[in-house]
Amino acid sequence: MGTLGLFPLVIAASELVASPRPPGTMGAGLELAAEPDPVAATTCADGTTLPGIDVSKWQGDIDWAAVKNDGIVYAIVRATHGINTIDEWFDSNWNDSRAEGIYVGVYQYFEPGQDPIAQADLMLEMMGPLGPEDLPPVIDVESHGGLPPAEVASAVGQWIDHVEAATGVAPIIYTGRYFWQDYVQSPAFADYPLWIAHYTDGCPNIPDQWSDWVFHQYTSSGSVAGIAGDVDRNDFNGDLAALSGLFAAPAECGDGVCSGDEDADACAEDCPVCGTIGAAGGDVDDGDACMLLAGPPEYWRHVTEGEQGDSVWTAVTDYDTASNYARAELHFAEAGRYAVEAHLVGAYAQSKLASYAITHGGGTTDMPVDQSTASGWIALGEYEFAAGGHDQAIRLDDNTGEPADPEVRLGVDAFRLTRLDAPAGDTGADDGPVGDSSGDDGGDGEGGTTEGLDPEPVGSSDDSGALPPGFAEGEDDSGCGCTTDGERPIGHALLAVVVLAARRRRR
Repeated sequence: MGTLGLFPLVIAASELVASPRPPGTMGAGLELAAEPDPVAATTCADGTTLPGIDVSKWQGDIDWAAVKNDGIVYAIVRATHGINTIDEWFDSNWNDSRAEGIYVGVYQYFEPGQDPIAQADLMLEMMGPLGPEDLPPVIDVESHGGLPPAEVASAVGQWIDHVEAATGVAPIIYTGRYFWQDYVQSPAFADYPLWIAHYTDGCPNIPDQWSDWVFHQYTSSGSVAGIAGDVDRNDFNGDLAALSGLFAAPAECGDGVCSGDEDADACAEDCPVCGTIGAAGGDVDDGDACMLLAGPPEYWRHVTEGEQGDSVWTAVTDYDTASNYARAELHFAEAGRYAVEAHLVGAYAQSKLASYAITHGGGTTDMPVDQSTASGWIALGEYEFAAGGHDQAIRLDDNTGEPADPEVRLGVDAFRLTRLDAPAGDTGADDGPVGDSSGDDGGDGEGGTTEGLDPEPVGSSDDSGALPPGFAEGEDDSGCGCTTDGERPIGHALLAVVVLAARRRRR
């Protein structure tokens, strides 16, 4: 959400707060305090209000039980800042707040100069389908990216249309009065719920384009049990019945929206799968729709060696969390016991501490592999897999624990699954690649399916370099790809997020 001074806000001098907030936090680009004459143009609550907070990585580890006991009814948690920075506390904030019975929503600091659809898809993939008591997603509009108002408004509209179509609920718009009137100006969104940022003990001053507000962020220096340090405090304009009116409608298979508890197993019509492992087995290659290559795409290097004539690699890191990772989605036509293998290309697979996380019917098994000693097909074990998806997958993260070195390559090529307990009369032949959308996969059989989804090209044919020096040194709102305090940049977007958007699930 920017820092104070990154762009020339045209607001009253008394609204500026002397000390800027951390970059990427809600309101950092607005920093609104009390106006000199708030009476003339303020809009007060209709009656009852409900207390809530919004949080990001800057609040650190939160005791959500204590937050709940302190009377907080709802919490809005940050997912990303544009497409370059994932909030590493999102998963815990999202899941733990919901577990305590706090109504939760997600917000994304929006950068109008970046692809609005890629930003929306990234947030949607992170949060998964909305539950029946989740609040609508929030677009945080406080950066103009150097664009004229008409282009900012257009980008906001694209984001809103895309998120509304994907979730079936009207998104909430967070902004400040003067920012909207100076840098967006559009009245086209007046029917969407307004979350107004105005730091005052009184009633907020809202943009002229709205007649009322739904949420009011009234301070950035609030105090709540369970949170060390300051936190944003908010009021909801209404009671619990009014708040529940914002919730998503119950999931209904066939409505075209992957929501609630729906997934590919419960409703393939709304949440289509990328492909299916046949009864005898199948392959997932790096170019297939079922292979997600996540993280900055410039750090995935594409080479013309490997199964089906190509493979990819990225550099290892010793970060606390993964920056780049590969995930093969596994959806099975039949339950059974399968041998799992990975294909490695020796020159491009040199990590000594690679670890494959294999999620199967019985849980998740971590399989360590010294890639530097192997080439070709290597065994990753035998596992019982359930029919359908059920979040079964193979994942390989770049944070192996080895010192970051662009010359130490973590290789990803293909995975092979071979049925070991095939029924009598089944030949056990490989059912071919899964989810390959090219139509010419070089496989040796039929059976892999695709939903007509085309995976994007991976990285660059230039295999030089990987994570640049200072990759994790400091978050930079100008888009340098740096981070602060371990927060991970994620580049242009999750590389295959569009492929996965139709079948989102919580991670």
